[in-house]
Amino acid sequence: MRILLLGANGRTGSLVISEALSRNHTVTALVRRPESLSARPNLSVTTGTPLAQSDISKAFVSTPKSDPIRVVVSTLNTGRTSDNPWAKTTAPDNLMADSVRNALTVMREHGVKKMVVLGTKGVGSSRANSGWLFNMIVDRSNLKITFDDHFEVEKLLESESKKDASFQWVDVRATGLSDGEKKDVKEFGNEGKGVGWFISRSSVAGFILDAVEGSRWDRTTPVISN
Repeated sequence: MRILLLGANGRTGSLVISEALSRNHTVTALVRRPESLSARPNLSVTTGTPLAQSDISKAFVSTPKSDPIRVVVSTLNTGRTSDNPWAKTTAPDNLMADSVRNALTVMREHGVKKMVVLGTKGVGSSRANSGWLFNMIVDRSNLKITFDDHFEVEKLLESESKKDASFQWVDVRATGLSDGEKKDVKEFGNEGKGVGWFISRSSVAGFILDAVEGSRWDRTTPVISN
């Protein structure tokens, strides 16, 4: 099936491309800088930003009618000046929510009924199991921008499924992302009680594709780690 990927040139997004292609899917990547992605069979690149609804529409209409987009995946996250999680942000505060809102509008127009997003542990029902110290750090730093944005995404997805009973979504709540090889993924329900501290991006990419292909996690917020 064809997947529209938002955030394709990020470290996790690039791994989602590889995982999807290895499973014989086709991918349309919407990116601002197409030169950031190497040409690969079954990968199409559309220039644009998910913050512009017209660019998402362009990605949809540019795909072959014989292989239309069937699911949208977002691995977008708050851009920062460095890998330090407290570094100054370089993206709009509502990057993820505004992008998902635009995508949902276009998905309705084209009858696409599934979206899988990369979220984070510590949002929504998983916040209670994140620990008071972690939550305090989030609330008193610019991490709150990212966590609030993730939570708004979750509310948008829930709202869409209430309006459309056939719409399915998965909000993958990953713990701290690390580099490294793909490993077995452990699941900790929607609340994340007992979850570990880290998960490799390769593992997350595999889980995202599992969620794309199946229905086991539809309308849930699985918390995962290695």
